[in-house]
Amino acid sequence: MPFIYNRDRMISELGKFIIADELPYSFGESSNYEYFNRVALQPQYRKVPRSTLKRRTQQSYYAYRGYLMEMFGTYDGRVSLTSDTWTSTYREPFVCVTAHWIDDDWLLQKRIIYFEAMEEAHYGFNIKSRLVSCCNNFHLVDKLFSISLDNATANTSAMQFLKEDPSIKLVLEEYGLRKKVIALDTPTRWNSTYKLLHDAIAYCDVLTDMYNESRATDGQFITNDHWSLAKIVKWCAYFTEFSPIYAIAAILDPGVKLEGLTNLLTFYYQQLDVQFDVPYYVNNCKHILERLCEDYGAVIQPQPVGSSMGASRFGILGPVLKKSRPDGSGSSTSSSSSSSSNIVVEKSFFKVSNFSKNCKGYPCDSYFNNCLRVCF
Repeated sequence: MPFIYNRDRMISELGKFIIADELPYSFGESSNYEYFNRVALQPQYRKVPRSTLKRRTQQSYYAYRGYLMEMFGTYDGRVSLTSDTWTSTYREPFVCVTAHWIDDDWLLQKRIIYFEAMEEAHYGFNIKSRLVSCCNNFHLVDKLFSISLDNATANTSAMQFLKEDPSIKLVLEEYGLRKKVIALDTPTRWNSTYKLLHDAIAYCDVLTDMYNESRATDGQFITNDHWSLAKIVKWCAYFTEFSPIYAIAAILDPGVKLEGLTNLLTFYYQQLDVQFDVPYYVNNCKHILERLCEDYGAVIQPQPVGSSMGASRFGILGPVLKKSRPDGSGSSTSSSSSSSSNIVVEKSFFKVSNFSKNCKGYPCDSYFNNCLRVCF
């Protein structure tokens, strides 16, 4: 289909362009812009007076405003509002309200529905009056899900006035709940999924009703089975599959060790009523520690007794490991007693004050250090 130039349509689109790029209405009167259009785009283009552009943009604004009012009047979902107030460099107060909602295609939409200069100062009661007026104009009084503002004192006061206004009814108040910021599921935070489920489960009734109300046409509803599954995921994701580094730190605590960790985990999972193979998990941690010991033994060269360093045959690990006779006495220099003795860990090595010093120069992860610091 060939292109047909329409000046009326051109003026409407030019008005949208000027508003979007925050250009002055006089832009349509530019001789250079006229020359560019006539030479490169459309020979029939002529300048557009600023008064014409202003009138046309105002008409477009009121037409779209009416469309939004009609749309919200028939909208059967919930709408969240965000608002802010500020003072311009000319000491003029302004207020802006943005509406957020989910459309029929399950897409998040947002529109600025209120942007005006305030003749009065932006005190709490005045902000509340503006919000109520906005909600009445756009038929949102009985469809509000939440209102978000910053922590300015005037906004806090406005929320108190708003709660006392009989014309405004917030969803959370219908369920006897307080407002809550639900955590997001962030891939870079290990506990974000738990926090999201923890917060959502507490508000399961309101979330279920809100979701089911919006999906009434396709029948994809949230049921109690979904929330039961969420509770299982909440526990299993963090209490059945966690890093053994924490358990190893507890094992290295002379007051806990393997037996104490076994008793602790057994009691813990009994209270949570979660099935978990405690002996297998503790035994796996034991094998990890044994392999760690072997790795250290492979990279650390023992020093001969009587060397200039004055250390044991374990070199710089002298403060850590020592040879002990079966009767529990100190180390021995004889080869026979050395071969039959046991390696024991000096308790003082794992004191927080000594850990960093003793481990300096060894491949001990800083995260492991932090875990030990929590335990001791």
